[in-house]
Amino acid sequence: MSAKQEKRARRAVRKAAAETEAFGHSTLRGIPVKKPVGRLGRALRKYRRVVERLTPSQWVEKHIVLPPGKQEARPGRVDFSFSPYLRGPLDDLENPAVRDIVFIAPTRSGKTLLIRLGIACDIAKNPMPMLLFDSTIEKGRSLVRKEIKPLIEYNPLLRAQKPSDRNLYADAHMLFPGASLDIYGANSAAGAAGDTAKHVYGNEVDKWVGETEEEASMIELVRHRTESAEGERKHYFSTTPTTEDSAGWTEYLLGDQRKFFVPCPHCGTMQTLEWNCVHWDPAAQRSEHEWDYRLVKQSAHYVCPHCHEAWNDEQRLAAVRDPRAEWRPTTEAVLPEQHSFHITGLYGGLQANRMGELAVAFLAARRTGWFSSRRDFWNSRMGEPYRDSAASITVDRFKKLMADYVRGGVPAGWKPDLVIVGVDVQTWGLPFVVMAADWRGVTRTVDHGVAASWEDIDRVQMNAHPLAGASFVIVDIGFEQRTPEALEAIYVRQRRGWVAAEGFEQTQLLTQVVARDPFLGTKNQGVACIQVVRISTYDFKLEWEKRFSGEIDLWRTYSLPKDATDLDRREQAEYFEQLMDERRVPRKHKRIGRSAWEWKSRNGRNHFFDCHVYILALLYHLCRSRGMLKQRAGSGGARREISA
Repeated sequence: MSAKQEKRARRAVRKAAAETEAFGHSTLRGIPVKKPVGRLGRALRKYRRVVERLTPSQWVEKHIVLPPGKQEARPGRVDFSFSPYLRGPLDDLENPAVRDIVFIAPTRSGKTLLIRLGIACDIAKNPMPMLLFDSTIEKGRSLVRKEIKPLIEYNPLLRAQKPSDRNLYADAHMLFPGASLDIYGANSAAGAAGDTAKHVYGNEVDKWVGETEEEASMIELVRHRTESAEGERKHYFSTTPTTEDSAGWTEYLLGDQRKFFVPCPHCGTMQTLEWNCVHWDPAAQRSEHEWDYRLVKQSAHYVCPHCHEAWNDEQRLAAVRDPRAEWRPTTEAVLPEQHSFHITGLYGGLQANRMGELAVAFLAARRTGWFSSRRDFWNSRMGEPYRDSAASITVDRFKKLMADYVRGGVPAGWKPDLVIVGVDVQTWGLPFVVMAADWRGVTRTVDHGVAASWEDIDRVQMNAHPLAGASFVIVDIGFEQRTPEALEAIYVRQRRGWVAAEGFEQTQLLTQVVARDPFLGTKNQGVACIQVVRISTYDFKLEWEKRFSGEIDLWRTYSLPKDATDLDRREQAEYFEQLMDERRVPRKHKRIGRSAWEWKSRNGRNHFFDCHVYILALLYHLCRSRGMLKQRAGSGGARREISA
């Protein structure tokens, strides 16, 4: 519309308003007002299009109301004044210079909210075909049921676009006037084939399928779905980061790496909020691993690195919501059309984002017996990728971890809660390791060796059982030549705590218990089942690396007495040699979505190391199950998958 035409339209609007005294309302003193037609109607419609030229964030603030329910944003009208950092990624959906938007942030920080608001814009503001990819199709449909559909139903502007045919308003497919939304899972390449769209929304891309020798990464496959849209194509990818080599963080580094700068309330210097600026009272430390969490929570504060003045939580939130706060690129993008955004947990306004809460969570994660808990703090609470490096494991380091107890027993004064026997099945025998453990994650090697038969493993379990109140045996079923035999052995002994182990290089869940028919393919199939623990072997090998290196001080092994025989010395040397056989080395062929490290065996003699992995995975699962049962105490009837 030219300046002259816009001037005429404004004049027509003022004239119509003067005549009706109620422009924009459907009635005047109870009398219906007819919509203007002809030249006046066209002028009004053109004028409305001029004044409605809003950015996506302005549009949703004006038109969208969030329904009540469990969500990261407060219900009611969308108000970005509480989280102004969400404006930038959302407004880039209509920025013609941007094709890819990457948003890296901790949990409950607005990543999914932006997906919902972006979809709302694409339904009613600027209708277009859309695709939504989640880690699995079930996760995507759940997102539609719990968050997208309630948003549509709650807002008249969106509800008016809802199709009358319920088949066109399903959890996996929605069709609106001029717009469509299809939901797919990103756990297989087949999900990225087929439909095309202008906008693609990707949720939790770190859990997507990475690059393989046969296929490109899922992110690259998804991008092909918008190629026909050319200048209008947009991709919004969001995730909670995991490692520096993960798919989301890799995409972030390809963009301009934007940070949200806020002013210091004392000196006014613009800066980003970093964890190393959070401090608390040193008097809260009682000992090396013990803290007064109440004092930590009360005294935690932020210190400006420029003027060294302390901020409290109110000042931190005021700085985030200050009108001067803004997104700034910190580097030149490798891909010019890609804007990447990153915030830490210190920007959030929830109770969980208060500095005292984060400080307590940080110290609690360091105190826990699991490396994954420490990593989870940086990923989920702070929105930072975990910066990992391989530790060097040597015999000398193992010797420093030998405790004052003999083989076959446990340290004096320590009462383990359970004993676990790990068995690695081979053609020539059954290598095993016996480990005592408690619910804190403390582990002690009791025994190791090679058994000739399953009956010998029975005797190993019986000899170790008096050391604790419960005993388990976990058996690897990955050796195909003896898999049927191992399954049957587990089945007849499952009442004695025998379970199967099935290892995968890396999975979304560290452990998952599934049922399996031990007689599948035989005449007895369908009459029984056993429990199989599916294991992310990379992660539990990493857990052991941290224990072997002493970074997590929760593992010890036995010491040899002065009168030990040559056989005892050779067996201990063989035990240490097998624990050092597998090492993490840089991956030769880096792939998107895959760790930069991989585990390699030097000579194939890693059976005791594998037994350690099975044992730790089962201990992890039992500790988590026990914790969940404690939380459910009093609810009644909680079912336990593997009972102790």
